[in-house]
Amino acid sequence: MIFDTIDSFKALKHYGIRVARSAFVDSAEDAIAFAERRNARDPRFMPIVLRSIVPGAPGNAESAPAEAPLRTEPAIRQAYGHLVQVGTNGKILAQAVTDPGTDITIVGRTKEALGKAIALHSATHSIERMIPLDPAGAEVLALNFQGYHHRGSSEKARRMLEHLLVRVSAFFETSGVTDFRLMVRTHENSYTVLDASMTSPKGLHFKERLDPRAHDRKGDEYHPTGLQ
Repeated sequence: MIFDTIDSFKALKHYGIRVARSAFVDSAEDAIAFAERRNARDPRFMPIVLRSIVPGAPGNAESAPAEAPLRTEPAIRQAYGHLVQVGTNGKILAQAVTDPGTDITIVGRTKEALGKAIALHSATHSIERMIPLDPAGAEVLALNFQGYHHRGSSEKARRMLEHLLVRVSAFFETSGVTDFRLMVRTHENSYTVLDASMTSPKGLHFKERLDPRAHDRKGDEYHPTGLQ
């Protein structure tokens, strides 16, 4: 089974992985209501992006950073109308805008006779490690990745990436997912998953959540900034 963005986000949230506020919308009015956050404690108009998601199609996440923030009702109506007119046979996804940062791709694969592995990807290089990842293994993976692509990155950024990798490893190990692809936008000491897709031979299985210290004792020291 192939799970779309929203179902994938539900799975990630169960494992304490931060995802962008998102929803599929059926009309421009739905998209405007999403931007207005009518059911929120602090309702206000928030900038959003709209894009078409084709179920089962790879590469949805890569299009996210290029979408222009929509800050007004007319802009949302125009963008929604354009996506409908283009007609890609996909669902239209509304998503809260995430501040600019460094985008990375995390991929999980199940290898025959070897097991499950997690890889960090950039345009020119990838670094892979078998799971499960404990904090020490996550540190090695994050250090190697920073060494290739993030020279000058702070210790906070590295520890944030380690924290994320340990949680992704726990998700991959116990959820029943066989393959996944996440696009993540990272900041100095926070991250947001912008898009996700995953496959599983059957419905996703969620084990009861463990105490944060069971998988990541560094989690006590991690405090993301921004809207939660």
